[in-house]
Amino acid sequence: MPDETRPPVSRLQRALAVFSLVLIGISVVLILVIMFLTGAGMKKPTNEWELLVFVFPYFALPLGALGIIALFVVGAVERRKLNSRQTK
Repeated sequence: MPDETRPPVSRLQRALAVFSLVLIGISVVLILVIMFLTGAGMKKPTNEWELLVFVFPYFALPLGALGIIALFVVGAVERRKLNSRQTK
């Protein structure tokens, strides 16, 4: 029977996972806030904090998606290294 133990998770993988989760989570919350504010009748942001709420998801959501893609790439590279060591 093959040994199917999971490879250890690296510090980089954990950091990418937390980075992506935080950015996507904050973006989703801010999108809900934007929906609530526009439903309450707010037309345009009037100060820098409201502008930040409106602009942050435009940058954070794609960065979070890129973080997830980077997480998959790092995991694949580390698995490939682990498999090459085991076959030698």
